[in-house]
Amino acid sequence: MKVLVTVKLPNNPKHDPYNKKSGECPVTGRRCTDITGAHHTFMADVFAAEDIKKRFHVTRIEEIWVAD
Repeated sequence: MKVLVTVKLPNNPKHDPYNKKSGECPVTGRRCTDITGAHHTFMADVFAAEDIKKRFHVTRIEEIWVAD
């Protein structure tokens, strides 16, 4: 099962919500549309989400439903 995981990183004083910076995500290492923001959401396997909870402050885990 796949889930969406949202983590919260410490606030970054360089973050400007009106001037977002794209680049490598500080959490996943993949492409990210707001690298300086505190919240990052990404897709993960449900078992990986349990490991992520040990390393980051997880604020939300949502199951991804796929239509049949």
